Amino acid sequence: MRQKVIVTSLALVCCLALAVAAQIPTGRGKDVNLTGCLQAGMEPNTFILKNVSTQAAAGSETRPAELAKADTEYRLTADVTVNLKDHVGHKVEVSGIITGQTQERSAASEAARMSQFKVKSIKQVSETCP
Repeated sequence: MRQKVIVTSLALVCCLALAVAAQIPTGRGKDVNLTGCLQAGMEPNTFILKNVSTQAAAGSETRPAELAKADTEYRLTADVTVNLKDHVGHKVEVSGIITGQTQERSAASEAARMSQFKVKSIKQVSETCP
């Protein structure tokens, strides 16, 4: 009987580990293109991409099934060469890398729970967001 409990417990732990691993967004560290509505964040010089659809960047090994699991909102970061501010309120396509979630874990901050996306380039798709 004790052996059954141990085996069952071990199987449960393995299943839980697989379930957690399946929830981790894939495509991290690989170039992807995200299309969505660029909005200003709550703090100065912060930006959020909402209503996101994803596709692998040209030459990327990211599979469509991996991208289907991706988030629908991202907190964007970019270096000074990429001007996000001029595109606020527009539908845009950004290319870059999913870098993970923000470090702060505040229940009050929705942006703190979003995955981060490091923007390498931005292209306007439409002047308005649906």
